[in-house]
Amino acid sequence: MTPTMMVPRTEPATRPPSDGKLELLTVLRSLRPASVLDVGCGEGALLRAIAADGAVRGVGIEPEDAAADRARAAGLEVRPGRAEALPFAEDSFDVVTLEYVAHHVEHLPRALREAARVARRAVLVLDGWYDETLPSQRVMRDLDDWRKRIDRRIGMVHNPCPRPRDLIDPLLASGPLGIDYACRLELSPRSLAELEAVARRHLEAVAPSPDLAVELERILDDGRLHGCTDAGTLLLTARFP
Repeated sequence: MTPTMMVPRTEPATRPPSDGKLELLTVLRSLRPASVLDVGCGEGALLRAIAADGAVRGVGIEPEDAAADRARAAGLEVRPGRAEALPFAEDSFDVVTLEYVAHHVEHLPRALREAARVARRAVLVLDGWYDETLPSQRVMRDLDDWRKRIDRRIGMVHNPCPRPRDLIDPLLASGPLGIDYACRLELSPRSLAELEAVARRHLEAVAPSPDLAVELERILDDGRLHGCTDAGTLLLTARFP
């Protein structure tokens, strides 16, 4: 059996702020796949980049009809479906990608096992990440989780950003593979006043909610004390032998 390798890299970045999408595309291109499945493709930004590379077949899965229709209108191959039940046979694509999708999946372990099932060579996952050792990052993490609690109350699937172990464990259950992940942080400062204004508008969607109002005040107090810095990125690559 091929041994499993996990290589963590935490790198405070000095480059301009980025959401990690260019890095994911760079890693994807380095794998030289002939076919890619983008799970939760939205309107198809990643698929368009793949199409620009020439002889690479890009297919998207998207549960939202409006986004899928716009992607198809741009000439992209997009099918309806959910990450937890991909409508493809085993080993159907060289690479499967989940770009800022993991925190929108209702059952993440199942979705990752499905991605591993249909991938021949690799699974790439990009999502947000917070360094919980830094007070300014804990403030932003708490505010992000607070907003997502509201979204869940109004029926959205919007979960906390996954931690590396949340991704690694389900993938390891799929069999021997090599895992490399990078957590990158830029510590971009955020305006607390702007964040508060957005949060209070968000709170109106479920008002009256005394518990959420009290929690927001606690987070804002922490923000006044420690400041707020934007989320970093978590990019994980799982390669199959």
